[in-house]
Amino acid sequence: MNALLIKKLIFSIIVVVAVHALFYVLKLSARKTRQKFGIRKSRYFAIRRLMTMGSLLLTAVLLLFVWEISLHNVWISLTGVLAVTAIAFFAIWSLVGNILAGIIIYFTSPFKIEDDIEVMPDEICGTVLAINTFYTVLLDENGGYINIPNALFFQKYIRVKRNHAKHARLNTPTNNKD
Repeated sequence: MNALLIKKLIFSIIVVVAVHALFYVLKLSARKTRQKFGIRKSRYFAIRRLMTMGSLLLTAVLLLFVWEISLHNVWISLTGVLAVTAIAFFAIWSLVGNILAGIIIYFTSPFKIEDDIEVMPDEICGTVLAINTFYTVLLDENGGYINIPNALFFQKYIRVKRNHAKHARLNTPTNNKD
């Protein structure tokens, strides 16, 4: 093995152990301070979490210097990964939004199958045929199908007109408890 490589490995181990020991002492000090001044547990855990993040960041920076890695290259790599991640989140956001909206519609039931609804500003009217994961299917007056993304129902006003034939059947004198 190369002597320079062994030297860098030894320095890396020293850095990791030293930073870990330093932050262990700081965490003990934080625990004693918490007990002495009666700091709430939630605040103490936030301080510990911050110290852990600080120790990880300090370790990473020191290891970059030990291994003589250019911060410029690290910055370029980090921004590239973040850009790809942001694009991926943006690309799937509409799918995730529609799935979440479908779940909310399913559990809250603002309208049901066979209800007549109208999406107010867009004047889209129809009878609800199906409520799917991504979209709701309406049947318009002309017999055409309209697929509406579920997220749209949380962005627009919805007028629900109950299906009169269905509700008239439910309110017959035999079913009415009056």
